[in-house]
Amino acid sequence: MTNIMSLFETYLMVLVHPFRIHQQFRHQVAMPHHDGHIYAPLSLAEALGMSWVFAMIRGIAKLLILNFFFQSFLAMQSENFPFIEELMESSGYSTYYLILFSAALDIIFFPIAALVMTEVWGFFIRLFCGWLNPELPKEDVADQITTHALSSNVFSMVPFIGDIIQPLLYYFLLYAGLRSNLGASRSLAYVIIVTPTLIGFMFISLVLLAIFYLIG
Repeated sequence: MTNIMSLFETYLMVLVHPFRIHQQFRHQVAMPHHDGHIYAPLSLAEALGMSWVFAMIRGIAKLLILNFFFQSFLAMQSENFPFIEELMESSGYSTYYLILFSAALDIIFFPIAALVMTEVWGFFIRLFCGWLNPELPKEDVADQITTHALSSNVFSMVPFIGDIIQPLLYYFLLYAGLRSNLGASRSLAYVIIVTPTLIGFMFISLVLLAIFYLIG
């Protein structure tokens, strides 16, 4: 239990002191006002496991909220628009199972998507790390930056705006790691963040273009 609490404390500390904790990872120097305590870097499995818990909470909350709005809408229309009530009741079970399936997909495929995303970012960070300072342990640096950026999943639980806050915070935590752990300048940190994003947009654009060409 103590070990789990320690891991969770490190997971949240990344959100509180994103720059300082990466400086500690790199230089092994305790952060100010922490009584010399050294936070051990989380492994990918540990960070992914805790992030998965928040993904489960998000999926369950999504199911409850959508079901609540569905039932509320059905109740409001029952007196004024009987034909809408009949339509909604006829498709009610299919709609409910569709919502349930969507929430289940969010939970099941979260670790796969997180692993792919972590590996992609890790590849680019290792690449730039080799160019910036070949003497740095690029594997450890890349793993620490990408692993601790998963702490942004705490905010995925926030209804409605969580899906907006989480990716923005993920990019910010990557930036903090690049600055404090890799030692990149602001310009280089922006370049590292923008590069895979642009490549991803280009790849998606090419796929869509190919689909459009085949259909046309």
